[in-house]
Amino acid sequence: MENIKPAGNIARRGRYYLFVGSIAVLGGAIAMALGILSLVLPLSTQIIIQAFFALMVLGGFIFAAVGIAAIVRALTLQKDNPLAYAVGEALTQFLDNRYTYMRNVSKRRVGYIDAVLVGPPGALVFRIVDYEGVWMNERAEWINQRRGKLRNAKTNPTRECAEDVYALRKFLSRRDLEQVPVHGIVVFTARKIELSADGPVVPVCEISTLYQIMRRDYLVDERIAPPTVRAAVDAVYDG
Repeated sequence: MENIKPAGNIARRGRYYLFVGSIAVLGGAIAMALGILSLVLPLSTQIIIQAFFALMVLGGFIFAAVGIAAIVRALTLQKDNPLAYAVGEALTQFLDNRYTYMRNVSKRRVGYIDAVLVGPPGALVFRIVDYEGVWMNERAEWINQRRGKLRNAKTNPTRECAEDVYALRKFLSRRDLEQVPVHGIVVFTARKIELSADGPVVPVCEISTLYQIMRRDYLVDERIAPPTVRAAVDAVYDG
């Protein structure tokens, strides 16, 4: 099994954010400059016209702020995912070269996915977290222990995984790969974790039980032919 990261996707997404951010900053700066100049050297005494120029300054400021945020996003995109790498390394001892594990997947029409495994059974989307403590999954909901009490969790890895699954299905469908089944799994990597599940909507596990859980669901059957596997890998890696 290959454990790889599609670095080209990250680079392309970074360039996209940088381009959009630069255009937004430039457009916002021009709007602010024109608005301020028009207010300092009033071209009209009408309140409506002056209000328009004031709104131009405000709009330009907001536009520039959004552009700066996009540039910061471009410069801080995660280059790799150490947790996903560790999960991939754990799987290499079980899966043969028919499988490709792609971590740190970042695509404009998909968003960010911790990792995607593609092989004869289809695609498997990973939501990988390093949460510690007591975590209990009841179907699609999560409870964790905070300050000695069980409370509804502030985050929901099941829903996050499901959203990634739906996004990848749509992405593959647009590339005429709707026949590729897309599954999901939530993996906890922390050592200090007490994990339990009752009728999980999405399978949940620790790294130590990952392959065992995969054998119950994802690995049950080989559903797609080798050419389709290759096409799905290429779509996720380069598409």
